[in-house]
Amino acid sequence: MNITRTDLIILSFLSEQPAHGWEIDRRLVAIGADLWAEYSRPNLYYALRKLERAGLIERIKSTDHALRKPYRVTGKGTAALREQANLEQMFQSKTYFDFDLFMGFAAQLQTKEISFQALLERRQEDLERELDRAQELWQKSEMAPRFPFGRLAAMRHRIKFLKSELEFLKWLAKNIPEDWESLK
Repeated sequence: MNITRTDLIILSFLSEQPAHGWEIDRRLVAIGADLWAEYSRPNLYYALRKLERAGLIERIKSTDHALRKPYRVTGKGTAALREQANLEQMFQSKTYFDFDLFMGFAAQLQTKEISFQALLERRQEDLERELDRAQELWQKSEMAPRFPFGRLAAMRHRIKFLKSELEFLKWLAKNIPEDWESLK
C-alpha cells in the first residue's frame, strides 16, 4: 500500500492518542499543522476509510451509542509509520511550487480579465494572512507547556518560508516586464 502524506499525518496523530475524524481535523488546525503539512478535510476522511480497510487503523468499540467512534493505530499501522521507505519518500521528494508553474507559463495563462500584477497582489495578501496566522500560532506554541519541539520547528520553518516568499514577490513585482510577449 502506498502511504501518502495525509496517511502519515493520521498515523502519527493517532499514535499519540485515539481520536475520531472531526477531532483529528480540529486538533491539527489548532496546532497549525495545516500551515506546514499538506492535507484537507476531504482527504482526511478518505484516508481514514482507506487506512481502516488496509488494517492500519481500527475503530474503537464503544459502550455508549455516540455517532463518532474514535480510531486508533493498529500494530500494522505502527509498523507502516516507522517503515523506512515511507520516511525516505518524504525526504527524497522534490519540492515544487504551484506558483512557479504559473510563472513558467505566465504569458500563456494570462487573460484580459486577469492580470499578472493582480495575481501577484492577491498571492501577496494570501501569504501575509498565512504568515500572520503562523506567527500567532508560533507565539502561542512557544508559551505552551510541553509543545513538541518538532512542531515548533515545522512552524518556524514555515514562517521563514513565508517571509522568503514575500521577499521574492517584492522582487518579482519590481521586475515584471511591461510587455507580456517578452515573458514567452
